Amino acid sequence: MPPRRNGSNSGGAVRGPASALTSFLAGLGVEPPSRINTWSDASALNTAGDADAPIVDPASFVADYTVQAGPTEPGEGSPSMEGAPDRPRKRQRAMSIDSDDLDAEEPSPQTSAPSVAPGPLRPVGEFMICGACAKRFTVTAYTKEHPKQASTYLCMPCTYAFGIDPYEKPKKAKAKPVKKEERGKITHYEVRKGVVSLGSLCIKLIANHIEDVDQLGDIGSINMDNVCRIISKSRRLSAETAPLFYSIDRTELAMYDCTRLDRDAYLSLATLCPNLQSLRLDLCGQITTEVISSWGDSLKSLRRIELYGPFLVRKEGWLKFFDSIGARAEGFLITQSPRIDLETVEALVKHCPNLSELRLSEVGQMSDVLLQPLSQLGKLQHLDLSSPGSPLSDDAVDTLLSSIGSNLKSLNLSNSGLADGVLPAIAKYCDRLEELFLRNLEDLSDEAVAAFFVRLASLGRPGLRSIDLEKGQDLRGNSLRSLIDHSGVTLERLSVLGWKEVDQEALEELTRCVMLKEVDLGWCREVTDFTIKGLLDHCEHLEVVRVWGCNHLTDAVPRKRGVKVIGIETHAI
Repeated sequence: MPPRRNGSNSGGAVRGPASALTSFLAGLGVEPPSRINTWSDASALNTAGDADAPIVDPASFVADYTVQAGPTEPGEGSPSMEGAPDRPRKRQRAMSIDSDDLDAEEPSPQTSAPSVAPGPLRPVGEFMICGACAKRFTVTAYTKEHPKQASTYLCMPCTYAFGIDPYEKPKKAKAKPVKKEERGKITHYEVRKGVVSLGSLCIKLIANHIEDVDQLGDIGSINMDNVCRIISKSRRLSAETAPLFYSIDRTELAMYDCTRLDRDAYLSLATLCPNLQSLRLDLCGQITTEVISSWGDSLKSLRRIELYGPFLVRKEGWLKFFDSIGARAEGFLITQSPRIDLETVEALVKHCPNLSELRLSEVGQMSDVLLQPLSQLGKLQHLDLSSPGSPLSDDAVDTLLSSIGSNLKSLNLSNSGLADGVLPAIAKYCDRLEELFLRNLEDLSDEAVAAFFVRLASLGRPGLRSIDLEKGQDLRGNSLRSLIDHSGVTLERLSVLGWKEVDQEALEELTRCVMLKEVDLGWCREVTDFTIKGLLDHCEHLEVVRVWGCNHLTDAVPRKRGVKVIGIETHAI
């Protein structure tokens, strides 16, 4: 067995592992005043200069001295046993020390915090100096910053002392609503407006302060309609502002957002405008059965009524209204009414035989059964049966057109249930047709539509002014070429939205539509910059071109003053 070395200060001394208590204290920055070697002889604890000093037991060494918080760097500035002035010692603690007894007391926030150099938060697991008590602590995920000293951080006891909950989830900052870039901000020379007229400025000023206006006076029906449109966009048309548009000498009235009008406002309308001949109300969901019944009696000159969304009107109100308005009715245009049924339609046909305009769009109970009474309205010129509750059949529409088709100028049969069978009936019976709307007829075939326009040409039918074949998914170049051959000279409005398979050569033939004012080419995948250039060069009356979903267009698409090209994808990015 090799001899044991003496002297704890020798450089080659062998040292054993530190105890858990020693490691714990070292982590807090607490160290004994001098290094003790527990494996050396007991005599090593005594030095020659201090022969009379009592022998210190290593096991109780920690209890002999008051534990002090160490400085920033361990071992630096620690009090030394040697050379310390004599002073009375406090009562020593018991020999047996529990680690819980050594836990530091919860500090309180100091008015003058110790000076700690600010710095960034270190990674989790590393040591930092507390900005309040200057003790060293381990960084965790819950370490909080000092509320008064930036870039300094608190240990867990000081965090609680400042009233901070370390486990509280950080409040998410309210995200500012991202303002979507308005298309109007993408200014091109063809849509730049010149100097605004004085009349337009006055109308806008009146609309902005409509609540402060007592009377509009004699500003003319056109200007009054413009004011109504402006305030309807901001939904400021209410029971207080609506009477500004009422007048005893008015024969026509149109209000475009009646959401805020209640029952009393509608009743006063008939009282203050007794000479109305034409009435249009959009979004009029608060019209009741009582209102419709009273209008039939109070509006003695009413000939045309157009309502969008009269959900609350029951069958009894319609029956009384038809009985009151009688044969003078020329236009009955209703959109979105779930209460109109077969009895209502029969009463309409019975009491209003002189109707020239009829719209029963988005009527929940519309079906083939309701088409039978309509065949008696031989004076109809405009018929709209779009989006019925139950799909209409080709045979029922064929029977109806055979009775009333000869006088029709505008026909809207936008109905997903119809197919190729309805086209021969339109070509055969509607010899004066000018406008045709067949949206959402997904079962139409390219061959049938092409044959339809060929048939119109062979029968000598005049060209159409407006054609809407939106979402004809199977329609291709043959249909478009036949359409242009028949109606290209007279066509003013065209929608081929959703014709994904139409070829570029057929699209280039749109340049033959010299009277074209508005065209919708949305989702026609073969539309290019050259297609738009051809339209701008040859269609002198063109005003609007819609090209949503045409991903072959670039930001260098041609422009022309006075023509709006809407929907270029590069503008939406």
